[in-house]
Amino acid sequence: MTPVRQTKVDLLKETLKKMQMLVDMEPYGAVLKFNSLLFEVLFQLYHNFSSMVFRENTAVRTKNLEKLKYVLEYTNENYKRPIPLAEISEVAMFDPKYFCRFFKNFMGITFLEYQNKVRLSKIYDDILSTDDKITDILERHGFTNYKLFRKMFNEHFHTTPTELRKQAAEREQGDVE
Repeated sequence: MTPVRQTKVDLLKETLKKMQMLVDMEPYGAVLKFNSLLFEVLFQLYHNFSSMVFRENTAVRTKNLEKLKYVLEYTNENYKRPIPLAEISEVAMFDPKYFCRFFKNFMGITFLEYQNKVRLSKIYDDILSTDDKITDILERHGFTNYKLFRKMFNEHFHTTPTELRKQAAEREQGDVE
């Protein structure tokens, strides 16, 4: 790696470390500072690490991203129920086998993993914003297997739903005092 490129990488690492410190320490105004650092990261990535793309590839990529947009919208509207591969590949207008490769290539995860991440995100929000029973929240968002949910939730958020709710309540009480 060239010295200039290494300096750019070091600058990016330093900005990311600052973001992590904000998350860990949670000082007043942390969200504002975090957002400004996020824009700084985006600028650094664009300015220091972007490369030109040939126009022929851009047209195909734009068309594929448009298809992906429909898939993501459809998933967000229908995430509460199982979406068969045949159904979602039809939304993208792809053969089911090709759709799996297409989705994994663009998103970095499988379609089922994405659907479960959407569900987990919605459940996370409900755990923090409602007093509903965890099992009721799970059912509302399409999870039927509590053991599987708990395992996935712990892998994703590194805590249990009950502990998350407890931590949020403690933070809220700390803000009030």
